[in-house]
Amino acid sequence: AISCRGGYPVYMRKTGKMGDFILEYRQALDKAKRYLEKIGLAGFKETYYFTDEGVCVINFAYTENSVVYYTDLIKIGIATDTGDVVSFNAQGFIMNHCTRNFSAPKNDISAARNKLSPLLSVKSETAVVIPLDTMEERLCYEFLCGGENGEEILVYINADTLEEEKILIVLKTDGGVLTK
Repeated sequence: AISCRGGYPVYMRKTGKMGDFILEYRQALDKAKRYLEKIGLAGFKETYYFTDEGVCVINFAYTENSVVYYTDLIKIGIATDTGDVVSFNAQGFIMNHCTRNFSAPKNDISAARNKLSPLLSVKSETAVVIPLDTMEERLCYEFLCGGENGEEILVYINADTLEEEKILIVLKTDGGVLTK
């Protein structure tokens, strides 16, 4: 599928029978990154992935000035038998990518960290833009935390209000890493 305005590739899917699994996630990731470079897209960070029926689909989020834009996603599927690109979905990026005019956050990341439950231990933190159910986007601080029982939890704290915007559980399976 090609966009009417601008002629950008939006979606592509090759079908066919997949052979035996040869590539591991890291190899598929390397091929997906090279594909992004080949088509002239830079400034993306891999986020989550899932392997199913011989295809490893990797989500890439746009990054700018150390802020990860989860609203601007590109998904690339790599065949685990041949290493070929078998799917491409840039709809999130095409529909959402624009110049943003976020003002400087009213609070820094340490103030947001202080809002976390003491039962959580922070493993990593970064500034992100997340989509809301209202079709708006919000500048937040993302905290990947360890829970009491060893689970991994993502907590999103609004960078201006220090309100909790979202909590997600990280699901790690044999097939990949997703959120719930």
